[in-house]
Amino acid sequence: LHANAPNPFNPETSISFDLAQAGRMRLEVFDALGQKVRTLVAAELPAGRHQVQWNGRDDAGLAMGSGAYFYRLEAGAFTDTKKMVLVK
Repeated sequence: LHANAPNPFNPETSISFDLAQAGRMRLEVFDALGQKVRTLVAAELPAGRHQVQWNGRDDAGLAMGSGAYFYRLEAGAFTDTKKMVLVK
C-alpha cells in the first residue's frame, strides 16, 4: 500500500497498491472516528500494481468535510492502513 498523492488533497487523490498474488481484496476509507465512509474496491484482482481514485465522497455520494481520513487495504492475510488529509 503506497502513500496517496496528492496529500493533502482537494478534490481528488490517487491511491496505489501492489498485490503479490491474485485474490480477493478490499480498499476502504474511514473517518477519524473509525467509521467506514467509502468502499473503493471490493473485488478479485490480478497480481500487480493497481491505482484507485477517491473523490472525497462517501458511499452515498455526499461530499466529506475537511479532515483526516484513513484508507485500509485488506488482501488475504495482509492489512495496512495509511492516513490522508482532505482540505476544502
